[in-house]
Amino acid sequence: MEKISVIVPVYNSEAYLENCLNSIIQQTYQNLEIILVNDGSTDGSAAICQRYKIQDPRVKVYHKPNGGVGSSRNRALEAVTGDYILFVDNDDWLELDHIESLYHLLKKADADIAIGNFTQFMEEEGNFLIHVGGNDYFERVYSPFEWFQHQYDGQYNLSQCFTVPWAKLYKAELFKEIVYPTDKTVEDDYTTYKVYLQADKIVYMNRAIYLHRKRETSVTKTVNLADVYPLQSIEERMMILQLIGAPKGLIDAEIAAYKWRLAIHEEETLKHGDMEAYQQVLVKKSELYRSVIDDHKIYLLPQ
Repeated sequence: MEKISVIVPVYNSEAYLENCLNSIIQQTYQNLEIILVNDGSTDGSAAICQRYKIQDPRVKVYHKPNGGVGSSRNRALEAVTGDYILFVDNDDWLELDHIESLYHLLKKADADIAIGNFTQFMEEEGNFLIHVGGNDYFERVYSPFEWFQHQYDGQYNLSQCFTVPWAKLYKAELFKEIVYPTDKTVEDDYTTYKVYLQADKIVYMNRAIYLHRKRETSVTKTVNLADVYPLQSIEERMMILQLIGAPKGLIDAEIAAYKWRLAIHEEETLKHGDMEAYQQVLVKKSELYRSVIDDHKIYLLPQ
């Protein structure tokens, strides 16, 4: 039985961490390496990590000064000894056959990445937001470019499935050249797509196997929308996709998404009085810049 490394970045999650860790420890697939990276927590999270380390020999704990979730993932990747990698956020939890289902799916398809869907738990309301019903199940194998076609697909919330690092099982070798940014609010927007491009085959099952907690204090609830939808990441993505010969339809979708993000940045920078950033957005929206993009000749302006 191959070893799977489960990575959990931990930061001030005392109220939720035990539920998260119990759902991992009790998985039907048991050959696990559970890597907890405590990112300078100031509540009781560190003590919980240490207790689980004592209770279960599969648990490894690393403590570091606070540096953000990107730095925690990078530290965990350095410690991985498993054949596969799976991420879990410290306030979320897994269906008990989550890992086994992804593993069997990956093996059946001879894929490099196996992906499942998720259910949202709305913390304040105390209810679940369900994207996938029992009759919606299907399995499908994609090339990376075929999977990119779902990057902005709202059906079954596939767009979020595409971006987030969790609800996926990856061959560990895909992360040899991957580094998460440590200075970005939404580090997955800069990173997850790069892992897809390392793969030859991706398999997806339309089943909710991950429980994702949405809180009023979550990143996407509390930060400037310009940080949630960064321009730099999509500019980089457009450039990489063009350089590696992505189909025109994928580039067109990126351009449409880029224009949408520009509109968000124009509104947010003006609302927050960041006039220098506002002027930069206006430059990027200029007729000259738009015509360059529309010709698929993407020359990125200095940031």
